[in-house]
Amino acid sequence: MASKRILITSAIALVVCLAVATRQPLAAPQAHAQTQVTAAPLPDGLSDLEAMTFACPMAALNAAARQATKAPSQGTYQFSYFTIVNDTHHAAYEVHFKSNYEGEPDLRYCVELYCQQGWDPHSTKTTVTMMSTQRPGVTTHGAACGVHTPPVNRRAK
Repeated sequence: MASKRILITSAIALVVCLAVATRQPLAAPQAHAQTQVTAAPLPDGLSDLEAMTFACPMAALNAAARQATKAPSQGTYQFSYFTIVNDTHHAAYEVHFKSNYEGEPDLRYCVELYCQQGWDPHSTKTTVTMMSTQRPGVTTHGAACGVHTPPVNRRAK
């Protein structure tokens, strides 16, 4: 009978110890996380990422959209394609718009602008150039938009 009591008491003690041990690590991170949230609330959305990386492409898209609104159309031009042609501080982007009116040509623009840390999208010089749209299905990438191949220098012998 005494050995039965010892076994039952040991089992109860083991269960209580396990319950306390599993609760303590969970309680500590929750209290720590609560302290972090109340100390400095995190901003919603991707505003930090947007400010750091999307400003230049958004400026290029807006410049191309402003140009597309000037195009005569019986329908409405809608954004259809975007690619980064050159991602240095002398950035170049290819932007396409497609009309919802059958038979109107696609508008293809090359947007070149200077993007560097501290640049202002409202005051930077932006160049928007219409790309070739002579044949349907023609794709022009790279050399037609901002990527100029440097001349090859031969080694002196």
